[in-house]
Amino acid sequence: MWVIIAIVLVLIWLFAGGDDKKQIASEIKNHWNVTNIHHIEVINDNKSVAFFKTVDGTEMEMYLEKSLFSWNKKRDYFFIPEGINEPIHLSFFDSPYSNEEEYNAILLRVFDKEIDSVQIVKGEDIIHNFKLLTKGSGERFGLFRTENDGIYDAEYIAYNSEGEII
Repeated sequence: MWVIIAIVLVLIWLFAGGDDKKQIASEIKNHWNVTNIHHIEVINDNKSVAFFKTVDGTEMEMYLEKSLFSWNKKRDYFFIPEGINEPIHLSFFDSPYSNEEEYNAILLRVFDKEIDSVQIVKGEDIIHNFKLLTKGSGERFGLFRTENDGIYDAEYIAYNSEGEII
């Protein structure tokens, strides 16, 4: 009996689950009236961040986490790019994911096309090298989660493709 139940649950999970990005898009559309989903990034198979635009033109980001059978919204934010003229924009917040309550999170948005990578440095220590990802809109970003509070007073150094500081 238990074996049959286990097999049925596995089959439901495999067939009902489908493509993660399609499930994430569906979850976004359950919460927002969306005109365009710019990018969905799946992290470690069970965490995700998605960037999209609503019908009123608001740029949003949604953080999702996968349960046993589906993706669930954890938190969302809006972003207003008007008036930002810096090459890099940093957003600091508490990690929205389960079991990361002590983690700080940084979302790095890169608007300067010359910037190829960004490093977080505190004194002689390199805290993180950002792997920049590209959204459908062409904007590049990086997401980093850490327990290190040094990120708040660290230096954020941008480099071009030749490794020169910009």
